[in-house]
Amino acid sequence: MKWVIAALATLLLWGLWGVLLKRVSQGGTWYQVYVATNTAIVVVVAIVAVAKGLSWAQEAGWRWFALSFITGLAGTLGYILLVLSMEWGGKASIVVPLTSLYPAVTVVLSRLILGETLSIRQEVGVILAIIAVVLLSLE
Repeated sequence: MKWVIAALATLLLWGLWGVLLKRVSQGGTWYQVYVATNTAIVVVVAIVAVAKGLSWAQEAGWRWFALSFITGLAGTLGYILLVLSMEWGGKASIVVPLTSLYPAVTVVLSRLILGETLSIRQEVGVILAIIAVVLLSLE
């Protein structure tokens, strides 16, 4: 049950984030928005690093650290492109639902890379999510 509360809180925070991101992208360039919004990440990273100590990276191994770094890089580049899409005139009501289709990409890549499988119900859910995003994005 704890995970449901965390997931719902994420839903609310990311919904707020999408609206606020559109607002700030209207007042600055993509790199100003990127630096300003990611200042919060630097603060959180510093707090976690102090709380957990710096030995966690060595304990996990450098291969894990490199893969984690690439993961962060993918997220960072996606975030920059998201900000650019709003700076270039995309509506938050269209850009955010469209980019929220990333789980469909995750599903395909999880099958190809991780060998995961989906039930018919889950596959139908992905198809319905795609339909929902298309309907939300129509003007």
